[in-house]
Amino acid sequence: MTINDPLIIAELTECHTAYENALIENDVATLDAFFWDSPHAVRLGVTENLHGSEEIKRFRLGRPKINLARDVSRLDIMSFGDSVGVVNLEFVRAMDGITRHGRQTQFWIKLPEGWRIVSAHVSLLLANPSYLEAASAQIGLPIDPKSRAAVNDDLARLKTVAQFLMEFPLAQEVEAASVFQP
Repeated sequence: MTINDPLIIAELTECHTAYENALIENDVATLDAFFWDSPHAVRLGVTENLHGSEEIKRFRLGRPKINLARDVSRLDIMSFGDSVGVVNLEFVRAMDGITRHGRQTQFWIKLPEGWRIVSAHVSLLLANPSYLEAASAQIGLPIDPKSRAAVNDDLARLKTVAQFLMEFPLAQEVEAASVFQP
């Protein structure tokens, strides 16, 4: 068995690229075509466990068609012989103004009709709370999900101003201003 044959890796890379483009564009027909049309196909997602191509198709049709963009931060494609491949990737995606890190694994088999995904897993990594989440929880101020991106943008601007002030040289002998008390 040849592991990571360059020709097979090239085929899998082409399939992965087409699949990734279809995912971002929510091209349901192309996504469905890449999955094995079988009751044995499996897709374990962030919020769903799908068994069989019919469940996978129903999920795709009902999935919201917004906020699908993601950046692949690592991609590993392996082949085992000329008919088995594995695609592992890590991605970064903005969700409700929060940057989330995730991962995906796909098992590809070359069937008579071409390369098909027979099993896939997608998950998000648990995130440490952002400053926004921690501060809003601490002071009991809920932030509307629709406002999170704008609030995070404001916090980023404040960080820039604070960094400038923290870097301002101040002599040790300078005394703090007196406190005004009415």
